[in-house]
Amino acid sequence: MSNVNDFNLIEIAESTAIYREFTVGKVIPKQIYHSLRSELIENDKYTLLFKHQSHFYQLYQHIGFELVLDTSGEFFYIKDAQDLENNEADENAFKVQVILMLLGRYYARSGRDLENIGKIDLGINQDDLKSLAQHDEYIDILSTAKLSGGWDKAMDFLAFRNFAHKIGTERYFLNAAGMSFLYKLVDEYKNSVLETEI
Repeated sequence: MSNVNDFNLIEIAESTAIYREFTVGKVIPKQIYHSLRSELIENDKYTLLFKHQSHFYQLYQHIGFELVLDTSGEFFYIKDAQDLENNEADENAFKVQVILMLLGRYYARSGRDLENIGKIDLGINQDDLKSLAQHDEYIDILSTAKLSGGWDKAMDFLAFRNFAHKIGTERYFLNAAGMSFLYKLVDEYKNSVLETEI
């Protein structure tokens, strides 16, 4: 067994930066969008968490959280280990689900392949946002979920929490975390339809 202490290997500033992202409701995805290079690059924060999982798992456990790696979407997040009814975390997760559900429904109804919503060169553009804004039902659902400010704000909400990336002022695309979440919602919907038909 190694005598090396992970605390000596990890910079305080790096650990603090990760914790700050978690505490404002962000996930830490494996890749982030580099706007100058117009491509996805490896996220140093994810790499650090991945390399030192046991350290961070224990660290967060000591302060009342559970560090979780979602392997399907390749992202880390924390959840309150004690409070199973963490209203703020539940509310943020609910908002993310609502936005993704509506985006998925809109994209599917427009006849496009759902996987394109996660492609840098396709995703959601300004025409899509204008079209979404004309759906009164979608706007009502956003309002009910306490997402005011229309679709630009809803997409910024996803981007802020690292489920999507904004390209310039015109376009967004879902990353692996957002796509994983979206596909889980699609599967849940399909299963609920099947159960009602049986």
